[in-house]
Amino acid sequence: MSSEPMSSQQKGVTIWFTGLSGAGKTTINDALTAKLRDRRLKLEVLDGDIVRTNLTKGLGFSKEDRDENVRRIGLSPIC
Repeated sequence: MSSEPMSSQQKGVTIWFTGLSGAGKTTINDALTAKLRDRRLKLEVLDGDIVRTNLTKGLGFSKEDRDENVRRIGLSPIC
């Protein structure tokens, strides 16, 4: 992950992968990240499994917990 500021020539975009556990979200992300870095684009990756382990520890997968997970990520200084 890079915390360098985005170049003024690079426009921001958000790509959010959703899907069931084991569906391949991380695998697709890893391949896409490699391609984008090959093009020397700056990017941040927030992997839900890692975020849940650190930022939103203790939350499950109920509707309320998932909503709280998104709320906390939105308030995080990483975003």
